[in-house]
Amino acid sequence: MSSSINRRDWLKKSVLATAGISAASAFIQRAEASPIARQELYMSLSPEFQLERDYAHFAPAVQIRARLGANENPWGPSEKTKKALTDSLSESNRYAFKVRGDLMKVIAEKEGVPESHILLAAGSSELLTASMIAYGAKGKIICADPCYISGNEERIPMEKVPLTKDFQYDLSAIAGRLNGSQSLVYITNPNNPTGAILPIAELNAFIDKVSDKTPVLVDEAYIDYTKSPKAECAIEAVKAGKNVLILRTMSKLYAFAGLRVGYAIAKPEILKVIQPYTSGGFSVSVPSFVAAATAIKDVDFQKLTLEKTAESKQYLYDFLKKMDYSYIPSATNFVLFPIKMKGADLLAKLSAEGVMVRKWEFDHQHWCRVSIGTLDEMKIFTEAFTKVVS
Repeated sequence: MSSSINRRDWLKKSVLATAGISAASAFIQRAEASPIARQELYMSLSPEFQLERDYAHFAPAVQIRARLGANENPWGPSEKTKKALTDSLSESNRYAFKVRGDLMKVIAEKEGVPESHILLAAGSSELLTASMIAYGAKGKIICADPCYISGNEERIPMEKVPLTKDFQYDLSAIAGRLNGSQSLVYITNPNNPTGAILPIAELNAFIDKVSDKTPVLVDEAYIDYTKSPKAECAIEAVKAGKNVLILRTMSKLYAFAGLRVGYAIAKPEILKVIQPYTSGGFSVSVPSFVAAATAIKDVDFQKLTLEKTAESKQYLYDFLKKMDYSYIPSATNFVLFPIKMKGADLLAKLSAEGVMVRKWEFDHQHWCRVSIGTLDEMKIFTEAFTKVVS
């Protein structure tokens, strides 16, 4: 009887999964041709719209006292970046081809790759959307569950592989699933929402094993927060000519969430696959290009941000321990921890206190993801959290 029930459950789940993939594949086909569908996908992959969706039903009159839902940098932009923005306004009557080229040179020097290996965009969400369309039209995107895109199965044909018990990518399980029906492996490193980072040796070994047959996209939105970004990123795989696509954003460490600058790194053959679904960087403004080049060189501000992030993160860790809440150690500017109520209820109660966070649900558990803000913002969060869970 039990095996019969299990078989029926398995068949039911298989049918539902197949139907879901078919619907998602149909959506991707529309997105290939329709700007409206493309915009819908972009919005679903944008932190800004994700936050807006989560808080759509809450009272808009509440004053936001701690904005801890989108992993923004509360300490920026830097003074040097602000000056570059102001100074560049006198050139905003001109088109951006020169300053666009200047930024390409700065990024190429920083990453140690030719300019032909770089594709600029208005934030990495544009590049991620393009990647999902280009590769989703060819097959399934295989990813971890949870990861940044895992909640988009209605729009992206995907195959999800659970994380390990210690909330890490199960690379051997992903490799074992590859059978030709997948067009792309998607890896967020460090992962979002868990904040865990894959050891680079394991990631490189995985890339060596699978990328000849299935390209690997490594979304490195938070790589700048790791202990050694240059050593822990996947750039060496690109330099070695592997079928690897790296996405970077300047919205986090560089504090460009509202200025919209991101870039992809890959060999030209890979960039050509996604480029038709992007603006190629031509939708980015002159001030954003100029400021981005300045921000990349401003290592003092980057160091300051990392120091302040570490201080605020430790304050949060200490609070959670005191409150007897476990958490996943994070290599990023956010922390994920399991909560003892429904995520929607927590969001509603914290919203009434003027605090914004994100909710997640996986592994039969509700979770809260808190962005690392200023120390004052973290104190506002801890006071509000203590109040709503008491």
